Amino acid sequence: MTTPPTIVLYDGWCSVCTSVADRLRQLDDNRDRLTLVDLRQDDTLLKQHNLEPKEIRRVMHAITPDGRVLIAMDAVRAAMRAVGRGWLIAWTRLPLISWACDRFYIWFAHNRMRFFPMKPE
Repeated sequence: MTTPPTIVLYDGWCSVCTSVADRLRQLDDNRDRLTLVDLRQDDTLLKQHNLEPKEIRRVMHAITPDGRVLIAMDAVRAAMRAVGRGWLIAWTRLPLISWACDRFYIWFAHNRMRFFPMKPE
């Protein structure tokens, strides 16, 4: 029996988000450990999990195989674990470092449009 994939929801208009999704897709290498969903193309999961599009556009969300919804760095960690690369960012769970990484992620996500242009529709 195969494990269902981790689902990653991202904003397809965000060039950073799209680049991260593309890289995760490469790391998955057609092994179906991840399902990447552009919330602007498919809102089915948003409705199923009672998620707000505005919140998804704010930070990455992941839905684990057991149905948990993770956000921000927890979503990144889950996606990296799913593709077998969790060890690369395992250090971000260490005490104090975790706090700093989580805060930096939120700051960067909030300010990413300042640094990187939005993709055209």
